Amino acid sequence: MKFNICYMGPEHLFHLRRDFFLVLKYALEDLGHDVILSGPSLDTQRFNLIVGAYFLPSEQIAKIAAAGVKFAHVNTEVISNDMLNFNPDKVDFLGAYLPSMKQGGFVWDVIMDNMAEYDRYGVNAQFLRWGWHPKMQDIEHKPEKDLDFYFFGMISQRRRALLQALAAAGLRGAADHSCPYFVRNSNIGRAKVQLNLIQEDKYTHVNSFRICYLANNACCILSENEKDPANYLKYADVVDPKELVARVQDCVAGDRWRQRGEKALADFREYDMRETMAALLDRSFTA
Repeated sequence: MKFNICYMGPEHLFHLRRDFFLVLKYALEDLGHDVILSGPSLDTQRFNLIVGAYFLPSEQIAKIAAAGVKFAHVNTEVISNDMLNFNPDKVDFLGAYLPSMKQGGFVWDVIMDNMAEYDRYGVNAQFLRWGWHPKMQDIEHKPEKDLDFYFFGMISQRRRALLQALAAAGLRGAADHSCPYFVRNSNIGRAKVQLNLIQEDKYTHVNSFRICYLANNACCILSENEKDPANYLKYADVVDPKELVARVQDCVAGDRWRQRGEKALADFREYDMRETMAALLDRSFTA
């Protein structure tokens, strides 16, 4: 089968989703499918997996079904109280995005809690679990790491305060709001500990994009406790933010960070992305 993975959001977020797009592409290709990445373009000759349609104006979302292409939405945001990501201004959920999800062949969603919402709306949706893939193991770890910690993602005031506390304790680290993936990967390879920090108190669901890519690359991950029905935090050490400084100090002592990273990878391999994708395709096209 021929697939087109397309992304409708802003360019800087396209770079941040790099790992997600690639793991989908590699897993589909391993199953014998022909896959392209096209950015914001639909392809009339392929089945289109659309990520980020909620960034589009309502009239453009409606045009997806009118274009006469085969498609399905891949949703990555929390659905709650008839809103996306707790933000009524993010998208016209009931008037545009939800109807388009119903018009597609199915929906793939990375957030397990959203499955109950789809049942309520009568949408054919499947949970997309992220699993291990050998091609995603692409971090070159420095033999001698010069950073104690690293964080990549939006630097909210909440996150900034936690990062500043680490620096004030004498720990050496880095943080990137947005950068090319090869710069990010270089910093991951330099750091002993990778951080998963909550952006704002209202965003309570685990960031599977960050956790899974890091686990796939044998990284020591320290994460705040988040809502996690899929049990992705199994691959991280959960830490209270009040104890973050002490826990980072403990991890960087000796080889503890290395041992925890090796365990994260070993645990993460329980879900092979190729097997996960095969089962997902069967459920999606036969439902």
